[in-house]
Amino acid sequence: MNLDSKWVPMKWPCGPLEVARRNKSQTIDTDLKETIEAWGQPATLGLLKGTPINCLIVEWAHGGPEDSGQQQALKPLLEVGRRLGISFVGRIEAKDGLEGAIETGRAAGLSAVLLAGPARESYALPVIQEFPRDKVAWETTSPIFSVTDNVWPGVGLEAMKEDTVMAGPTGAPWVRTNGWFSLLGHELAPGKTLWLDFDPPDSSSLARPAAYGLAVADSEAYAGRWIISLDDKLRAALPKGNPQAMGIWAKLCESIQFFENHREWRTFKTQGVLAVVSDFRGDNAFMSTELLNLITRRHVQYQIIERAQLLSAPTQGLKAIIWVDKDTPSAQQLSKLDTFTRQGGLLITPIYWGPAGVKPYKRDPSIPYNVYNVGKGEMAVPEEGFLDPFQVAGDTHMLVSHRNDLVRLYNPGTMNLLSDIDQSHKKRLIHILNYSSGPASSVVLYVNSKDHLGRIVMPGTKTPLTIHGTAASPGTEFKLPTVADYCALLLEGSNL
Repeated sequence: MNLDSKWVPMKWPCGPLEVARRNKSQTIDTDLKETIEAWGQPATLGLLKGTPINCLIVEWAHGGPEDSGQQQALKPLLEVGRRLGISFVGRIEAKDGLEGAIETGRAAGLSAVLLAGPARESYALPVIQEFPRDKVAWETTSPIFSVTDNVWPGVGLEAMKEDTVMAGPTGAPWVRTNGWFSLLGHELAPGKTLWLDFDPPDSSSLARPAAYGLAVADSEAYAGRWIISLDDKLRAALPKGNPQAMGIWAKLCESIQFFENHREWRTFKTQGVLAVVSDFRGDNAFMSTELLNLITRRHVQYQIIERAQLLSAPTQGLKAIIWVDKDTPSAQQLSKLDTFTRQGGLLITPIYWGPAGVKPYKRDPSIPYNVYNVGKGEMAVPEEGFLDPFQVAGDTHMLVSHRNDLVRLYNPGTMNLLSDIDQSHKKRLIHILNYSSGPASSVVLYVNSKDHLGRIVMPGTKTPLTIHGTAASPGTEFKLPTVADYCALLLEGSNL
């Protein structure tokens, strides 16, 4: 029995362990108890018929007296689900008696178990490791691994920076996304599948449901996978066949199916004009990961290069490289970075370790960086090192500048974008995500290639929409249709 990268996972909270958890958090009432009981009934599995969801995550053992009752209560659900082709993953929190809990799960028909932290032994079932976001053991991740402490995709207000108010009620909104972390996982755990664990906000009514389609798109567009999770109001209404709830469920499944129909997109390579180089670990983790988060909000197109992989990483197409870590590069790494700079690239570093005797100048008085001419390129060094990721992100954006954009949005509001490429088949794919609570209209997308014909694909449409661009030197502009949560522009056969 092996882990299956094609599993589409969903949390299926039910049984005595869920009741105990809710009692402990004091979030349970009579209606919620009825909901928990309903989701433990095999008949509720009928909701999955015709959907791509094929893997359910159930609580299996917490190391307490409720474990036996939980496992007994799940038995009918597992028996019926397995006949329907559904795989079950049992989440185990127990430390004592772990092997026994796993063996019991194997006998009951679990396909795998979900365990916190690295798994150092061989067990009776395959293990999916679960980590907090800031404690992922990248070198030892299982073929499928889960990460917690993620955000619900949406928008917020850029109100505070440390203790300083940055914006008021009319200030610029910022995007909450897990996309940068999915890209990081793709680089640090290549060939493995990242499951993102996050729950929707509580919904006061079904009239304003959580943005489930965006939660799917924010994960899938960046090659991650969301562990589907429903809010309590929706979970209570679905077993009763509530029409409004069934409509929300249908839209969610439609979004999941859309990305399942385009699984080949996961093989595309992310395009970037900036390479962010770090080991992303230890003392370097905060600065490097927060920088990724912040430049994503600024629509900077970047690639991630793990520091140890720099020598083998291609630099073709890059306009700039930022070396985030305080550690000085090795002699070989210095040589590669020096070559990149001398050939016309921009190198951004926390301290100067370029050639001796070069006098710096100020490129822009508003950017507190000393800039050194090295060959045909430049080396930019802050006056006081990298102290604050917020400042580093803004400075980096200014140094790289919009003139090097591969893609750009006009009238974007609260949107984001990602450009991927399949060079071998001459395809380019631009993901466009709308993080606001309402649809986005009158949005124009700029691409840096001369493609005057493209196709728009999005969930809910059976056939792509052909879209014509207009010349906008040196590239092309496309007026996008109204975007609910997500759409993608596909360009084919162009000189990419």
